Amino acid sequence: MRWVVGVAVLGGVLLLGLAVTAPHLGEGSPLLVVSTLAACVAVAALAAQPWLTRRKVPAHVRVGGVIGVLVAVHVLALVLESPDDALFAMSPDGPTRSRMALFATILLAAVTLLGLLRRRLRWSAPTWRFVHGSLAGLVVVLGVGHAVLIQGALDGWGTAVLLGLGGLGLVGVVVRLVAVHRAGGATPHDRGRVPAADDARP
Repeated sequence: MRWVVGVAVLGGVLLLGLAVTAPHLGEGSPLLVVSTLAACVAVAALAAQPWLTRRKVPAHVRVGGVIGVLVAVHVLALVLESPDDALFAMSPDGPTRSRMALFATILLAAVTLLGLLRRRLRWSAPTWRFVHGSLAGLVVVLGVGHAVLIQGALDGWGTAVLLGLGGLGLVGVVVRLVAVHRAGGATPHDRGRVPAADDARP
């Protein structure tokens, strides 16, 4: 797993380097720079996030919180930069790339909420992990797709890095879901914490 995290970190560093040296950001406002850099780090964190569930659940939770903050900074900076354009872009009538970002943000909120309500939902471990992991996979696909379609600081080599990170994150989701399915939905950190459907009944 360490090599996966290393690849994600390297990808994030490459994205930051490409963004900082891009003419698009050189002529942009500080808010645009902050928004873009936050998005770069968020994509790298998304790529590593699914792999952290294997052995480092606390790290998975912390990284999830960091991703949420980075996405909020990314969106808030764009809203402050140009409220009308940002609100239109995030509306259902906005361009495809922006609608992808809107759906990714909504799904990210749903994934986070599922994590917070895990015990209260009293779902079986297989059901919770399937829903949580599937939605997380959609977040990766939509978030990276949004970044690829944006014409700006990450064109060219940035697109290749984004696709690589997206593939890494998506493979992590699939590998995790397959592993949980083969184990019957239970993992070491689930035992005694997530009740099965039958056990949850009085």
